[in-house]
Amino acid sequence: MTVHALHIFDRKGKTLFTKRYIPNKQQPAQDAEQLSEQRKLIFGMLFSLRELVGSITPEGASPALHSVKTGAGTLHCYETISGLRIAMFTNNNPVMNTIGARGGGDNAKTSFQTALKHIYSEIWVECVVRSPLYRPEDIQVEPLEGSESNAGRFDIKSTNFEAKLNAYLTSMPWFR
Repeated sequence: MTVHALHIFDRKGKTLFTKRYIPNKQQPAQDAEQLSEQRKLIFGMLFSLRELVGSITPEGASPALHSVKTGAGTLHCYETISGLRIAMFTNNNPVMNTIGARGGGDNAKTSFQTALKHIYSEIWVECVVRSPLYRPEDIQVEPLEGSESNAGRFDIKSTNFEAKLNAYLTSMPWFR
């Protein structure tokens, strides 16, 4: 199983965090532009599909969108009650995409939904939300070199979120 990228969006579509696990061999300017477009497309697709799922879900049931499989890969998603969306883009390995989907046992501990929920509750909340400097409206996504306007803003890179995220993901049996 190859994990290509992990994205975290707020309820308005602002990218709070992006980590790519597959290196890209493009020029930095092209790479930044492509990554920006990819973020917009992923959030737009998640938003649209969430609305569709909500409209066809029976009354009384809560709508849930867990994964979307395309020809290029599978997008696994987890949405919190506050609207935070965590999306992990992986390849289409059918064996690994069904881990935890067939009953209990040890395999249930490594399902993608469980992993995304763990990333939110154990890593994001611990490292970012509980930081004394954290204010949801002042998250600095990508600092601009030499810019004074980013002074006083909370930078996720100043926490140990990325280190804990990498340690957790590399410990998963499906991560390569």
